[in-house]
Amino acid sequence: MSIRLLIGFVLFLVSAASQTAGGEIQTLEQIADQVIAKHMAEKKIPGLSLAIVHRGQTLLAKGYGDASIEFAIASGPDTIYPISSVSKVFAGIVAVRLARQDTLDLDASIGEYLPEITDDKRAITVRHLLQHTHGLDDFYQSDEYERESGRSIDESGTEELIGWSLDRPLRFVPGENWSYSLAGYVLLGYILQQVSGDSYAALVEQEVFAPLGLQGYFGGSDTVIGGRNPILYELVDDTVVGHVVDFPRKVWPAGGLNLSVNEFAKLFIALDSGQFLNDSERQQLWRTVTLGGDSDSHYGLGWFSYISSQDRHVVGHEGGGASWVVYYPERRLAVIALSNMSGARADSLPYEIARAAFDAGLVPD
Repeated sequence: MSIRLLIGFVLFLVSAASQTAGGEIQTLEQIADQVIAKHMAEKKIPGLSLAIVHRGQTLLAKGYGDASIEFAIASGPDTIYPISSVSKVFAGIVAVRLARQDTLDLDASIGEYLPEITDDKRAITVRHLLQHTHGLDDFYQSDEYERESGRSIDESGTEELIGWSLDRPLRFVPGENWSYSLAGYVLLGYILQQVSGDSYAALVEQEVFAPLGLQGYFGGSDTVIGGRNPILYELVDDTVVGHVVDFPRKVWPAGGLNLSVNEFAKLFIALDSGQFLNDSERQQLWRTVTLGGDSDSHYGLGWFSYISSQDRHVVGHEGGGASWVVYYPERRLAVIALSNMSGARADSLPYEIARAAFDAGLVPD
């Protein structure tokens, strides 16, 4: 396809119109505007940024509302937001790329990297950590850690936290059940650093950011990051107040990355090309595991992965009730929505935009 035809095709997709029941013509941007306006009003979200990527092209990148209420700074496509648990998709990618280089064996027992662990923990593999199927007790989800150690999680070192989980009885046989866990990703980060000799942040830079020309930053509210308001917002008694996020270095594989939608779009442009990760590696990221009783985990390597009610394969992640990323691999459509309202739980927002775009024929289904 010539450059002229390609540009014409993209412009057609952006400007292509659908007709509502009332005869009104709508563009993709108008559909997105309506969906976002509804959710921002319902959830009292101060600011949100959106990017839509299709077939390796950014069709729409736009900001809504205020990135900072205090200083009346508008949100835009380059506004940077904490993406919280959406950070896990990058941990999965780093693990797959290290496996490509034979630096990491996804199916090796964690005992290969932690030789002092007890025999029952040797059944846990690196893949189990990524899939949340390891069965370890999670210090983040238990009141017992602080009671037994006399220390808060924030005051505790990585090895101390990992040691507590490894010394506890398994909650279930590895691979037989699924339980969302930050502890597994803290342990994953520790192993990645052991096998590579680099910090986790350096690995993400080396394996993802640098190859894609992508700019991202790790850290919570105490980290100065240009383009990001250090204070998120939350609703308390139906009033918008400031919300501080704490992402210490030890949890960065699980959360703590800060990105704009424009930068995040680069990841999906690269995934679409097949050059950054080949098809086999992408399938590894998104292949789910069958659990005991033949149930499905709906989770791959740092990515949720499932078949929607419209029989479309969807992958992605949610973070902090404020960030949503969904991708339809077969349709090559990504919707990235990042907001500054912690716990907003506008979880259907990206799906509504994607479904409307499919139904209206604005992107091929």
